[in-house]
Amino acid sequence: MEAILLINTDDILFYTNASPNIDSYKVNPHILNAQLMYLEGVLGSDLYDKLLSLVDSGDIDEVAYANYKTLLSDYIAPYLVMRTMELYVPLNAFQIADGGAYQHSATNATTSRLDEIDKISKKYQIIGQGHESRLTKYLCKYSDNFVEYTTNDGLVKKTPSTMRASGWNLNKSNVKYPFKR
Repeated sequence: MEAILLINTDDILFYTNASPNIDSYKVNPHILNAQLMYLEGVLGSDLYDKLLSLVDSGDIDEVAYANYKTLLSDYIAPYLVMRTMELYVPLNAFQIADGGAYQHSATNATTSRLDEIDKISKKYQIIGQGHESRLTKYLCKYSDNFVEYTTNDGLVKKTPSTMRASGWNLNKSNVKYPFKR
């Protein structure tokens, strides 16, 4: 099964001060988790699935779907980046391998303490909540443009999209992105 991600590492670099050598294979699982854990709950399953469908088909770039493209690029992308970083920062501090979990030690750098890492993650969470507020206000103000949002009452329905949890291959060649910045 192919994972459809609504943002990519270019978006993360645009909205944060993350290093340009961030590995997409390390951040992609966090993008997917942020979509499933946070974004789908804000949008509701109907609108979330509509966006995934538009991105998957490539129709997101058509003039007929300009409202969805604006929603995705101006409101969802910054929200999803912050929520992704909230998950990525503390979990990327450690590498899990056959030998167990270990922490990287870069040359000419000191490893941050866990409480410092948690503080950074919390900052991304707070910024993400601010973007969530912007996103929700936009959806309410322009709800006529997004019938899937109003017909779903913004609630997540238990559908196959909310229950996808395993068996995903997140290789870069197997991921579709909606746009490049």
